[in-house]
Amino acid sequence: MSVSLSGLVSGINVQQLISNLSAAYQQPIMVLESQQQSYQTTLSAWGTLQSSLSSLQSSMSSLQNLSSVNNRSVSLSNNNAATATVSANAATGSYSLSNIVLAQSQSIYSQDFSSASSGAVGTGTLQIQVGSGAVTNVAIGSSNNTLDGIASAINTANAGVNAAVVYDGTGYRLTLTGTGTGASSAFSVTTSGATGSLANLSYSSGSSGMTLSQAAQNAGVSINGLAVTSASNTISGAIPGVSLNLLQASGSTTLQVSASNSAFVGAVQSFTTAFNKTMGTINQLTAYNAQAGSGGPLLGDASVQGLRTQLLNLISGQGVGVASGSAYNSLGSVGLGLTSSGTISLNTSTLSTALNSDFNNVAGLFGQVGSTSNANVQYVGAGSSTQAGTYALNVSQAATQATVSGSAAVPTSGIAQSESLTISSGSSSVVVSLASGSSLATIVNTINDTLQQSGVTGLTASNQNGYLEIQSNAYGSAQSFSVVSNVAAGASGTGIGTSSLAASGTDVVGTVNAETTSGVGQNLTVTGPGNALGLQLQVMGSTIGNLGTVTVSQGLYQQMNSLLTQALSSQNGFVAAAQNGIASSINGLSAQITTLQQSASNQTALLTQQFAAMQSQLSQLQSIGQYLNAFYSTGSSSSPTSG
Repeated sequence: MSVSLSGLVSGINVQQLISNLSAAYQQPIMVLESQQQSYQTTLSAWGTLQSSLSSLQSSMSSLQNLSSVNNRSVSLSNNNAATATVSANAATGSYSLSNIVLAQSQSIYSQDFSSASSGAVGTGTLQIQVGSGAVTNVAIGSSNNTLDGIASAINTANAGVNAAVVYDGTGYRLTLTGTGTGASSAFSVTTSGATGSLANLSYSSGSSGMTLSQAAQNAGVSINGLAVTSASNTISGAIPGVSLNLLQASGSTTLQVSASNSAFVGAVQSFTTAFNKTMGTINQLTAYNAQAGSGGPLLGDASVQGLRTQLLNLISGQGVGVASGSAYNSLGSVGLGLTSSGTISLNTSTLSTALNSDFNNVAGLFGQVGSTSNANVQYVGAGSSTQAGTYALNVSQAATQATVSGSAAVPTSGIAQSESLTISSGSSSVVVSLASGSSLATIVNTINDTLQQSGVTGLTASNQNGYLEIQSNAYGSAQSFSVVSNVAAGASGTGIGTSSLAASGTDVVGTVNAETTSGVGQNLTVTGPGNALGLQLQVMGSTIGNLGTVTVSQGLYQQMNSLLTQALSSQNGFVAAAQNGIASSINGLSAQITTLQQSASNQTALLTQQFAAMQSQLSQLQSIGQYLNAFYSTGSSSSPTSG
């Protein structure tokens, strides 16, 4: 009997069988990985949308302060004669400038000396006085009595003049030049206790010491025939909103102030480009391709479609808080229109015409703009919480300046004796020396010059109906100073007296729509709570009570910025919510894939082990079969043959 088992082993491709079974285990993993890839594509689309919306929000910043954009330009027919700058809302018009005189500082020079660094000039004290200001004493001793030493000592003293030593080809001269320009910067030099040639370094009108090389003089210009002067070559305020810089003596030019909307229109153009780019991104992510039978990764998402609709509604809707009766009450009325593709177009000509006609209302369509019904109340600004609307203003206390007045009028013949006033403001204290016989006009000029030269610029003296008055330039409780004299108030002097007179200003106090406010000087800020929260006003004048209304518009910037901020919020925005949900799904699929991969690996290992065992068993059976074949073959050949 013959038994063959070899075919049981040789007929099986164990490796192929394991590969096929393992591939079957991978099928559910591949399905999950396909789902995961789809989620990744959608998550990437949300990232693209988020980036596009963020870019749009950033580009909108140019719309925030369009009301303060300079809407004027200035040109001159002769730029060599003068240059000019212009501020927003300056009156348009043409101005003729002629008879230009340039401001000068005073310059004087000394006699010739043989050396700058050696040879004693003399010792003593130089007394330098600029205008009617305080006298600066410059001590000259044996250590600094050369020309170079004297120049250095003067410069170190900060006396209001610059000193230098100049070689004129035959000798050395000391030159002094005022640091300021204008007639009030003229200075004099006197000497005290002078020895040697130091006495020759004096100068005053009509003296024979140092020589005048250039007199201090004011700048001047005729504007439409009206003479205007200034201590410097910069003239501000003569033409409201225009600052002039005079360049050429005896020059003339024509200055033209014109309306200019280029900055405003440019900002709107930039926004239009950014908006259309974002809408293009939204359209691409939500588009449906009928030919391919497929759509964008965000096709059908209600949140995205809702945002798209809201954005377009802001363009096509009415302006919020725009003054009633204005012809420009929507973006469409100033040249912004919707296209069939869901983008916007801009007619710059229409926008420019609207700006020329009604700048403030047009600006209110794009940004937060305020207007007031009372000329003494100015809209300053608003906060992110300020809502559009009209608000009533009531003031219970007007802001005031810190003011000190003499108790008696200054005699028309002048003060009877010399007098010193000590004016203290903050950490600064200034002593003003007044000569006997000084008139009120001289007293006022001396005080103002001394304060300016001492760096105390927040106070100004003036003539108030024959009385001396010193007043802070700014308003509010932060303004305070004191004045005291060395002469009794009733001794035909300034009227200040020997008892220190202290003064402080007051801050404005009031309410806006009955909401609480905080006042600093003339500035009033609504602290809420309420719709006017963050509104900032400047209240001028002394009138209290009902001061009319303030109207605040909420332009495109505030509305669209609020919408985008809400959509992009990391806490409760729908973009972050969608991204978090998809990321969670991707993580869940990753966990399932990991589990299935581990299971497939375990099954493959088990199959490999089982087939290896089977192979071992089959190998043993094959060996037994070979043995049996050999056994029966041997037995058969040794059997006796029958006859």
